[in-house]
Parts: sequence; structure tokens; C-alpha cells
Amino acid sequence: MRIAERGVAYPVSQWRRDFDNGLDLSRNELVHPRAEEIASAIYAATPPKLFSRYPARMESILGLAEYFHVPADRLVLTPGSDAALRLICTYYNRRTEGEGLLILQDPNYVAWESTANILGLRLNRITADPGNLAEQDHRLLRAARESTGALIAVSVPNGPLGGVVSSDYIDELATVARDRGHILVLDSCYQAFHGPVAEQFARAGGSTIVVQSMSKSHGLAGARISILCGDPSLIDELDAGPLEHAVASTSVLATRMAIEYHDMFEEIWREIRLVRGRTMDRLREWGFDPVPSGGNFVSVPLGTEERAANCTARLIESGYRIKNLADVPSLAGYVRFAIADEQTNNAFLSVLRDVLPVPTDPSGGVLATESS
Repeated sequence: MRIAERGVAYPVSQWRRDFDNGLDLSRNELVHPRAEEIASAIYAATPPKLFSRYPARMESILGLAEYFHVPADRLVLTPGSDAALRLICTYYNRRTEGEGLLILQDPNYVAWESTANILGLRLNRITADPGNLAEQDHRLLRAARESTGALIAVSVPNGPLGGVVSSDYIDELATVARDRGHILVLDSCYQAFHGPVAEQFARAGGSTIVVQSMSKSHGLAGARISILCGDPSLIDELDAGPLEHAVASTSVLATRMAIEYHDMFEEIWREIRLVRGRTMDRLREWGFDPVPSGGNFVSVPLGTEERAANCTARLIESGYRIKNLADVPSLAGYVRFAIADEQTNNAFLSVLRDVLPVPTDPSGGVLATESS
């Protein structure tokens, strides 16, 4: 159902243009015209008095608990997923009295490593080979079996790479975490683009914590709100921290209203999954080897940092911003872009085709003729 059919009158906003009237596909935000419609409806329904009141936290948690099919005493709200990760690290550091170990699926979100460095946590970085993601899974599982009492951080689907580990693998890792006294954190902010939006919440409890931002799935990147779900005793300790009270009333209300449009979001997520698959097929036809992705984005190896930088620069000239992953050591030479609705995505691909470099094989040999 379109919002206009709900009897709500409001102006549908135009695409947000973040630089020189171009479209920013570098940050994996939800790029879809119907998401813009929902955002406009939420904005129109926000009462001005909300800005002068403290958040009605419990009412919001009850609504989110019902949405994600978990008891309310298992949830904490934080101002974005980075805040949730820092909250978990701080709790873990207190528990281990500064002697803790972070086993980090790499690449991952910067907040993990930066917080570990600030707190002095030891770091075991399990870095992926984008061409053989299963090998990273084996090494991560082995690291968990060979240690005790660690904090294990996994994003599924992975950000910033896109890879997805199987449900059986997550279950096995959770079992090892329980048996070895670890805390396992599953960050699932891209879950809606891979499967049922609440799927990972069913794993929360015991030694497993689930963190799920509303930024990507529900188009609330500007609201900065994330849901942290775990065992009630752990939630009690986390909820005592100061970060809980940094979630704004407007963000809380926006989240409560956004989940009421679940059916519309389901249609958006379904389209993005289909467009993502078609985009990866197109890239393969052009001679490239995109990384398998469960997110609303695709990562593509272009061979060298110079090629990635040149592609990114030429796209900016054409009105599109994508992400050069050179700041991720294991992904130098890769670029990443968000998947939008089909019409917007097709327009972008027509430009991308003209600026992509010549594909190369692993040994550096040319596989295709110059396309630009």
C-alpha cells in the first residue's frame, strides 16, 4: 500500500543530493523513492512538542520487542550501532579487568578496533581473503576454540565486504562461545537485505548479543538508533550505562513509526535483493568478480588502488559517489556502491560501465577490451 492510500496528505521529498547535485552511493544508505515517501510521512507526523520532551523509552521498547519477537527485558536502545559496540566493549573490559581479548572478524566496523585500542584490549584480527571467505570462517572458529573468555565480533551480513556466513556456522560459533566462556556479538544491520529482518534476534541470549541498527534497513541513518538484544541479566548491566539516555525523542518516535510501514519496507528490501543479484550478473558479464553480498551494496575488485581511485574520481565527475575501500588494508583496489531501486540503479550502471577499467585476471593479464 502506498502512503497516499492511507489518507495522509504530504509532499513526497525529492532525492537527497549530498554533493554537487549528485547521488551518494558510498555510505550504503537506503536509496529508494518509497523509503523517501515513508521518511516524509514520519516527518509530517512528528509533533513539535516532542523536541522539548524526554523520550518515552519503555513504550518504544515494548513496540520494538513485539516487532523483533523478543521479550522487552532483552532490549537496550543506543544512539547508533557504534555506540552499542562501545558499550559492549566497555562492559567486557570491566568484566575482564583490562585483560580481555577481542577476536575480530575482519574487515569490520571501525568502532571495534578503535575502542579496543582505547581500552587496551588485546586484538586477534581474523582477516578475510575476499576470494575465499570460507577460509576466514574456519580460522575464526579455530580461534574461538583455542581461547577462553574472549569477546568475539561478527557482522552478518558483513560490513564493509558483504559476505554472509551460514545459519549452521553461526549456530556452531554460538555453541563454541557458550562452551568456552566467550561473549559473541552478532551485528546484523544488513539483515533485512538477506532474509527475515528479525532472524538474528532469535539467537540473542546466554553468551550471544545481537546488535541491529535501523539505519540501513529502515532508512533512519540520520536518526542514529540501534537495538541491542541479549540475556536480561546482561541487559540490566548495559542499561545502567549513560549511552541509553543519548537516544533522542525524535529518533525514538521515528523508529516507532517506521516499523508500522513494515509491509512497504518488505517490498523495498525484496526489490533491492533482486536488483543486487542482477547487478552482480552484469558485473560478471563485464568480466569482473564481485564479492558475494547479503547487504544493500556490492563490492568489486578492480585490481589496483590506482584503478579504484580513478574509477571513483570519474564517477564523481559523472554525478555519483561510491566508496573506494583503500582505507581497509585487505580491500585495497576494491570499490563499493549501494544498490538502489531498479530505475536509479540502471541509470548508475550505464555510467559505471563507461568508467570501469579493463578487467584483469589474478596474474594481471587483460581479459577484455577497453570500455571507455
